[in-house]
Amino acid sequence: MKLCFRWGAPLLMTAMVLALASPAMAQTSQDKQLYEAAKKEGQLTWYSGILNQQICDEVGKAFSEKYPGVSVHAIKTTSQVAFQRLLQDLKAGDVLSDVFTSTDESHMAYLEGKNLLLKYVPENEKGLSKVLRNLDPNGFYHVSWVGIVALVYNKSKVSAADAPKDWPDLTNEKWKNQIGFGSPNYSGLIGVWTVAMQQKYGWDYFEKLNKLNPLIGRSVDDPITVLNSGEREVAPGNPATAFRSAKRGNPLAVNYPTSGALIDPSPSAILKGSHHPNAAKLFLEFLTGPEYSKILAENFEQPLRDDVPPPPGAKPLAEMKVLSPKLADIEKDLPKIKEKWRDTFGN
Repeated sequence: MKLCFRWGAPLLMTAMVLALASPAMAQTSQDKQLYEAAKKEGQLTWYSGILNQQICDEVGKAFSEKYPGVSVHAIKTTSQVAFQRLLQDLKAGDVLSDVFTSTDESHMAYLEGKNLLLKYVPENEKGLSKVLRNLDPNGFYHVSWVGIVALVYNKSKVSAADAPKDWPDLTNEKWKNQIGFGSPNYSGLIGVWTVAMQQKYGWDYFEKLNKLNPLIGRSVDDPITVLNSGEREVAPGNPATAFRSAKRGNPLAVNYPTSGALIDPSPSAILKGSHHPNAAKLFLEFLTGPEYSKILAENFEQPLRDDVPPPPGAKPLAEMKVLSPKLADIEKDLPKIKEKWRDTFGN
């Protein structure tokens, strides 16, 4: 059978076939060079303090499908455990992790201050939502996940009209015995939220909440359990967890506070002296690119880019008013806040 093409079509068809045959070939010339260097290394190790092991493995698989010949060994723990493991590696004189991701920016500030990070600014960072760009002005670490605290409620018990719309609404007497939240003494995300609330409303905000007999757990996600059971009706909580729970049939809904949802960016960085620096650079490009944000959205997490739609019910970051305390304020205020918290709430 003879195929007929108009002038120029064979070149277009060839380009399309090549792009489909090798995803990496569709990249820029700079990315191609980086990919070729990464292929020679063949792998990378990722110490991750974000997501869960299943999603981390999904991210690694998608990366290897995009860049055949470069595998990802993802090790998921809590951020503190990952950081301690990293410090042990460094003390032993062997950098086993190529990429380190933490929910605690102070880990990165420490490593950068000790000259232990390799500077690399991913080209894809330009595509991140504006609020997430240039987390580190020096370019050593970059956002790869964002924790959010918004207002979550049990919609079988609270109507959309009556549900709290902003943080001060939680101090209304009608929520007595109906509020739940985590503790800054156990949850990093709640710790940052507490700093933001004190900055905006003063400690009097928490004194008012305490008078309403809140049910206090540990994690930012603990209130989701008591909302599902109906033991409590409203809570500061993580939208991603609420959306996943709602997908399973639980009666949860989310309001993004009008004065700002709390966002806590989680950064990734490359370790200086790692065994696979080029693969690590390519992985940072992936973490700031659209494919990774699509994986986040598919798992009800917040995508990092405005060109990737958020999960059903969630707001894009570009449309969200946000509160995001500076690292210096968190490091300065949080230890004192933990003491105040114990004095006010007793735990």
